[in-house]
Amino acid sequence: MTNRQESTGRSAAGRRLLVSCVIGMLAVAVGLWAASSLVWLRQRYRTPFSGTDVARVTGEVIRPELTPLALATLAAIAAVLATGGLLRRLIGLIVVLEAVLLGWRLFDWWAGPRGVSEVPGAAPGSEPLEVRGVLPYGPALMGCAALVLLLCGLAVVFAARRMPAMGSKYSAPAEARETRDPDRRLWEDLDEGRDPTEAGDGDENG
Repeated sequence: MTNRQESTGRSAAGRRLLVSCVIGMLAVAVGLWAASSLVWLRQRYRTPFSGTDVARVTGEVIRPELTPLALATLAAIAAVLATGGLLRRLIGLIVVLEAVLLGWRLFDWWAGPRGVSEVPGAAPGSEPLEVRGVLPYGPALMGCAALVLLLCGLAVVFAARRMPAMGSKYSAPAEARETRDPDRRLWEDLDEGRDPTEAGDGDENG
């Protein structure tokens, strides 16, 4: 009984960890999309017709990889749910690399020049000038997304075997299913479209 309780506890812990990773990665995808939509800086520029003006530059212009990485994170969620074992660890490693890429791109922007060479929406021939102000919300959201993604990726890498795979209960060997609780097996037979009375009759005749 104790071993069975420990096994059930480990299975429940694995499910909770998997759900936490899925929720975290989903939040990362939403965060990256939001970071690409937020204004990161205001930059002054000179137009060939009307003097100078100030443009509001979004994260999509400064870091165009944000939206593709958000979509890649959604794809990684499906891959983590559908795989198991070594393949799931590989997916987790890819997630870790994505987090490292996000962190490096954010650091590169903070350490380097923050202006853009082409002001979006400006008239042709406009000349970019100095940056008038930097808004921290988009970069901070990108940094938080990178940190959460790193934690989720590491959890998948090191706890892949404890996390249940989608459809794992249907791939269990027939011998294992025969040893399950009879009441539970009855409901599983009904769920899979089988007549449970046929299996019972076959056992009695045998």
